[in-house]
Amino acid sequence: INFGVEVPRLKGIAEAHEKSSGLATTLWQDNIRECKMLAIYLMPEEAYCTVADKWVEDVRFTEIADQLAMHLLCRLPDAWDKALQWTGKQEGLYGYCGFLTVSHLVRRDTRPSAEQEQAFFNSIIAIDRQERQDITALCALNALTNYLDRFQDAAARFKKTMDDNDYHSTGLTSLTESFDI
Repeated sequence: INFGVEVPRLKGIAEAHEKSSGLATTLWQDNIRECKMLAIYLMPEEAYCTVADKWVEDVRFTEIADQLAMHLLCRLPDAWDKALQWTGKQEGLYGYCGFLTVSHLVRRDTRPSAEQEQAFFNSIIAIDRQERQDITALCALNALTNYLDRFQDAAARFKKTMDDNDYHSTGLTSLTESFDI
Protein backbone atom coordinates (compact mmCIF):
# COMPACT_ATOMS: atom_id res chain seq x y z
CA ILE A 1 0.00 0.00 0.00
CA ASN A 2 1.31 3.42 -0.95
CA PHE A 3 -0.43 6.60 0.18
CA GLY A 4 1.95 8.87 -1.73
CA VAL A 5 3.24 10.89 1.20
CA GLU A 6 6.46 12.65 0.18
CA VAL A 7 9.76 11.71 1.83
CA PRO A 8 10.41 15.20 3.31
CA ARG A 9 7.01 15.13 4.96
CA LEU A 10 7.67 11.65 6.37
CA LYS A 11 11.00 12.86 7.75
CA GLY A 12 9.21 15.79 9.38
CA ILE A 13 6.70 13.42 10.99
CA ALA A 14 9.55 11.25 12.28
CA GLU A 15 11.42 14.27 13.68
CA ALA A 16 8.34 15.19 15.71
CA HIS A 17 8.51 11.84 17.52
CA GLU A 18 11.05 10.25 19.83
CA LYS A 19 13.06 7.41 18.32
CA SER A 20 11.78 4.06 19.52
CA SER A 21 12.80 0.56 18.48
CA GLY A 22 9.42 -0.78 19.58
CA LEU A 23 7.49 1.71 17.48
CA ALA A 24 9.86 1.29 14.52
CA THR A 25 9.56 -2.51 14.65
CA THR A 26 5.78 -2.29 14.79
CA LEU A 27 5.65 0.15 11.87
CA TRP A 28 7.97 -2.05 9.81
CA GLN A 29 5.54 -4.97 10.09
CA ASP A 30 2.84 -3.08 8.18
CA ASN A 31 2.98 -3.53 4.44
CA ILE A 32 2.62 0.20 3.90
CA ARG A 33 5.33 2.29 2.23
CA GLU A 34 5.00 5.19 4.64
CA CYS A 35 5.11 2.93 7.71
CA LYS A 36 8.30 1.27 6.52
CA MET A 37 9.96 4.62 5.87
CA LEU A 38 8.88 5.97 9.25
CA ALA A 39 10.27 2.80 10.82
CA ILE A 40 13.66 3.52 9.24
CA TYR A 41 13.67 7.13 10.48
CA LEU A 42 12.45 6.22 13.97
CA MET A 43 14.81 3.32 14.71
CA PRO A 44 17.44 4.37 17.28
CA GLU A 45 21.00 3.84 16.09
CA GLU A 46 21.86 1.46 18.93
CA ALA A 47 19.21 -0.95 17.59
CA TYR A 48 20.35 -0.97 13.96
CA CYS A 49 22.27 -4.23 14.35
CA THR A 50 19.22 -6.05 15.64
CA VAL A 51 17.03 -5.25 12.62
CA ALA A 52 19.40 -4.83 9.65
CA ASP A 53 19.41 -8.39 8.29
CA LYS A 54 15.68 -8.88 8.81
CA TRP A 55 14.78 -5.58 7.18
CA VAL A 56 17.04 -6.21 4.17
CA GLU A 57 15.36 -9.60 3.82
CA ASP A 58 11.91 -7.96 3.93
CA VAL A 59 12.59 -5.18 1.40
CA ARG A 60 10.53 -5.56 -1.77
CA PHE A 61 10.87 -2.12 -3.37
CA THR A 62 13.95 -0.10 -4.29
CA GLU A 63 12.56 3.10 -2.77
CA ILE A 64 12.50 1.44 0.66
CA ALA A 65 15.95 -0.07 0.03
CA ASP A 66 17.28 3.38 -0.88
CA GLN A 67 16.10 4.87 2.41
CA LEU A 68 17.23 1.83 4.41
CA ALA A 69 20.77 1.95 2.98
CA MET A 70 21.11 5.72 3.37
CA HIS A 71 19.70 6.10 6.86
CA LEU A 72 20.46 2.81 8.59
CA LEU A 73 22.66 0.25 6.81
CA CYS A 74 25.64 2.53 6.15
CA ARG A 75 25.69 3.40 9.87
CA LEU A 76 26.11 -0.16 11.09
CA PRO A 77 29.37 -0.73 13.00
CA ASP A 78 30.17 -3.60 10.62
CA ALA A 79 28.63 -1.94 7.55
CA TRP A 80 31.36 -3.04 5.12
CA ASP A 81 31.11 -6.67 6.20
CA LYS A 82 27.32 -6.65 6.04
CA ALA A 83 27.26 -4.92 2.66
CA LEU A 84 29.69 -7.45 1.21
CA GLN A 85 27.66 -10.31 2.65
CA TRP A 86 24.54 -8.96 0.93
CA THR A 87 26.25 -8.32 -2.44
CA GLY A 88 26.81 -12.04 -2.83
CA LYS A 89 23.14 -12.96 -2.47
CA GLN A 90 20.97 -13.38 -5.54
CA GLU A 91 17.51 -13.39 -4.00
CA GLY A 92 15.38 -10.36 -3.26
CA LEU A 93 17.07 -6.99 -3.04
CA TYR A 94 20.03 -8.19 -0.98
CA GLY A 95 22.59 -7.35 -3.67
CA TYR A 96 20.99 -3.99 -4.36
CA CYS A 97 21.07 -3.11 -0.65
CA GLY A 98 24.68 -4.26 -0.39
CA PHE A 99 25.99 -2.25 -3.31
CA LEU A 100 23.93 0.77 -2.32
CA THR A 101 25.35 0.57 1.20
CA VAL A 102 28.85 0.51 -0.29
CA SER A 103 28.06 3.69 -2.24
CA HIS A 104 26.91 5.41 0.94
CA LEU A 105 30.00 4.24 2.83
CA VAL A 106 32.18 5.65 0.06
CA ARG A 107 30.35 8.98 0.19
CA ARG A 108 31.08 9.06 3.91
CA ASP A 109 34.81 8.40 3.19
CA THR A 110 34.64 5.09 5.03
CA ARG A 111 37.47 3.00 3.64
CA PRO A 112 37.32 -0.76 3.78
CA SER A 113 40.15 -3.00 4.92
CA ALA A 114 42.33 -4.52 2.20
CA GLU A 115 40.40 -7.79 2.52
CA GLN A 116 37.05 -6.00 2.27
CA GLU A 117 38.23 -4.08 -0.78
CA GLN A 118 39.28 -7.33 -2.44
CA ALA A 119 35.89 -8.90 -1.63
CA PHE A 120 34.16 -5.83 -3.10
CA PHE A 121 36.18 -6.08 -6.30
CA ASN A 122 35.47 -9.81 -6.53
CA SER A 123 31.73 -9.17 -6.11
CA ILE A 124 31.84 -6.65 -8.97
CA ILE A 125 33.60 -9.14 -11.22
CA ALA A 126 31.15 -11.90 -10.22
CA ILE A 127 28.12 -9.81 -11.09
CA ASP A 128 29.71 -8.61 -14.34
CA ARG A 129 30.47 -12.21 -15.36
CA GLN A 130 26.78 -12.99 -15.09
CA GLU A 131 26.14 -10.29 -17.71
CA ARG A 132 23.21 -9.09 -15.67
CA GLN A 133 21.45 -5.95 -16.74
CA ASP A 134 19.13 -5.44 -13.80
CA ILE A 135 18.92 -2.79 -11.10
CA THR A 136 21.43 -4.65 -8.91
CA ALA A 137 24.04 -4.78 -11.69
CA LEU A 138 23.53 -1.06 -12.34
CA CYS A 139 23.88 -0.35 -8.62
CA ALA A 140 27.08 -2.45 -8.52
CA LEU A 141 28.61 -0.49 -11.37
CA ASN A 142 27.61 2.76 -9.70
CA ALA A 143 29.21 1.62 -6.43
CA LEU A 144 32.44 0.76 -8.25
CA THR A 145 32.44 4.10 -10.07
CA ASN A 146 31.90 5.97 -6.79
CA TYR A 147 34.63 3.91 -5.15
CA LEU A 148 37.22 4.50 -7.87
CA ASP A 149 36.33 8.17 -8.05
CA ARG A 150 36.66 8.71 -4.29
CA PHE A 151 39.65 6.42 -3.72
CA GLN A 152 41.60 6.91 -6.92
CA ASP A 153 44.51 4.85 -5.65
CA ALA A 154 42.18 1.81 -5.84
CA ALA A 155 41.87 1.79 -9.64
CA ALA A 156 45.21 0.02 -10.12
CA ARG A 157 44.25 -2.57 -7.49
CA PHE A 158 40.95 -3.21 -9.23
CA LYS A 159 42.72 -3.69 -12.57
CA LYS A 160 45.14 -6.12 -10.89
CA THR A 161 42.18 -8.04 -9.44
CA MET A 162 40.71 -8.31 -12.94
CA ASP A 163 44.06 -9.55 -14.26
CA ASP A 164 44.47 -12.01 -11.37
CA ASN A 165 41.02 -13.41 -12.14
CA ASP A 166 41.91 -13.53 -15.85
CA TYR A 167 38.80 -11.46 -16.44
CA HIS A 168 38.61 -8.96 -19.24
CA SER A 169 35.40 -7.04 -19.59
CA THR A 170 35.15 -4.26 -22.12
CA GLY A 171 32.96 -2.18 -19.82
CA LEU A 172 35.07 -2.62 -16.68
CA THR A 173 38.30 -2.15 -18.61
CA SER A 174 36.96 1.10 -20.07
CA LEU A 175 35.98 2.22 -16.60
CA THR A 176 39.45 1.55 -15.15
CA GLU A 177 41.07 3.31 -18.12
CA SER A 178 38.98 6.40 -17.42
CA PHE A 179 40.82 6.68 -14.09
CA ASP A 180 44.22 6.92 -15.87
CA ILE A 181 45.89 3.84 -14.46
